[in-house]
Amino acid sequence: MYNGEIFTLSQSPKNIQLLKHVSGLLNLKVNTSANSLTAWHTPQQIPKILFHFLNDVHGELGQIDSGLLSAGKHIAICESLSMEDELTLIKHGFSGATKACSPAHAIVQMLDNVLEGNLFFSLSALSHYIQTQQQPAKASERHALFQGITKKEKEVLSFICKGLSNSEAANKMNVSINTIKMHLQNIYKKTDCKSRGQLLVKYNQI
Repeated sequence: MYNGEIFTLSQSPKNIQLLKHVSGLLNLKVNTSANSLTAWHTPQQIPKILFHFLNDVHGELGQIDSGLLSAGKHIAICESLSMEDELTLIKHGFSGATKACSPAHAIVQMLDNVLEGNLFFSLSALSHYIQTQQQPAKASERHALFQGITKKEKEVLSFICKGLSNSEAANKMNVSINTIKMHLQNIYKKTDCKSRGQLLVKYNQI
């Protein structure tokens, strides 16, 4: 169970009902206040996830303020979802996406994965993105990326690049999930990455 908050800019009764249903199973709160946008931009310790209900991924992503995407985690609920749509969402820093017709338990599974620090996209989309976005880093480039990273952070990075979740990495290192999250935040800052996906791409691993 988690302690976090879910937001959406689409305040339709149907969407709010869906979010309340899936959030209740994970002990999350749905922010339905009139000033939810202000709350979204207010720094807080608990996880924040913004749900985007998109009819047309390519058409609507361009209308989203980049400042909105710079905070918290983002999930897309799409009327249709092609691999091209998934690739676009990954490039924009989204943590997961699924179709609007997906059953509630599938959305709960996605939300659970995202809260654990994992990406939730099709394997084909993730593989394609990593293979096409960046060539393998040269030894000198890898050395530069590792500069300033501590021994513990390198250990966390190694587990993450092998596909382990935060909880699995925590079990391997015999530490708490919060400790893993703290190391990850430090790694993001030192490698100039904003998400787990960018980190995986930078090291050309999945």
